[in-house]
Amino acid sequence: MRVPISLPPLGLALALVLASALLWRAPALAEDVVVDGVMVVVNGKIITKFEFDERMRPIYEQARGRQLSTEELSQISGLKRQLMDQLIDDILIQQDAERYKLKVTDAEVEDQVKDFMAKRNLSDEEFKQQLSRQGMSRADFMRNMRRDMIRHRLLGGVVTSKVVVTDSEVEQRYKERKAEFSKDSMVQLAILLVPTAQAAQDLKSQIEAGQLTFADAANKYSQGPGVGHGGDIGFIAWKDLAPEWNSALAGLKPGQITSPVRVQDLAGLLQVLSLKEGEELPLEAVREQIYQSLHEAKFDKVFQEYMQKLREKAVIEYKN
Repeated sequence: MRVPISLPPLGLALALVLASALLWRAPALAEDVVVDGVMVVVNGKIITKFEFDERMRPIYEQARGRQLSTEELSQISGLKRQLMDQLIDDILIQQDAERYKLKVTDAEVEDQVKDFMAKRNLSDEEFKQQLSRQGMSRADFMRNMRRDMIRHRLLGGVVTSKVVVTDSEVEQRYKERKAEFSKDSMVQLAILLVPTAQAAQDLKSQIEAGQLTFADAANKYSQGPGVGHGGDIGFIAWKDLAPEWNSALAGLKPGQITSPVRVQDLAGLLQVLSLKEGEELPLEAVREQIYQSLHEAKFDKVFQEYMQKLREKAVIEYKN
């Protein structure tokens, strides 16, 4: 998948850092909690408070001593739900992978990490620094990489096989959005990054209600590029946008805002600032680009349906 744009290493988003305030009301770093305190049981597999707090540890450390506004505190419950949902989904996917007897060895994970570093020209020290900026250890990164590799193998069999994009769908998309598939056609964007999709949706609602501008929201809340400049990241060629960004921006006019999209581990809003038209390209020149965009959108839909079925079949017990 193409990278949407070249972003500098991202630190923890402000709202994510601030969101830990609720947990600070209870005493609470990971070493203070009972190791076997159970929060959720998923098909017999437990999620402990220790595990949950370990994932929150970078936030605890950065939030220490901070005074939080009501608006910042309002993001906390959504953040905690998102983290717990992710932990539950990880267990369900892992259990389904075990059902299909899928495994990823330590050597395969290490090779994938080396490939990740090589593609970005990162030395060991630079890689360590980037992880540190994002509050992650190498072990965290390895765990996430293993999870993603298993997920990829599993989904390749149970999800991707169900995704079909026809020639007629590609041709229809081309007719509807020719301007986006023109040579040198560009879009000027502003970006706003926050920790959760719910937080992004809340900000979008406030912006569309006229309570604040996108630029003000980006300057105040975003931890992405363009802070201090209203989130403006300049002109980007349509062809260089990742498929999910392309889909989210489809048909938007200057001033309009996308629904939340994922950017690394954060949720983002994109605003179209202006458009530059280019030379129209024939269908065959952009057929693969359109196919990939349609395929990704359908994949996401099938994946959500797959996860919903796993949850419906699962026995999930929330403990006090």
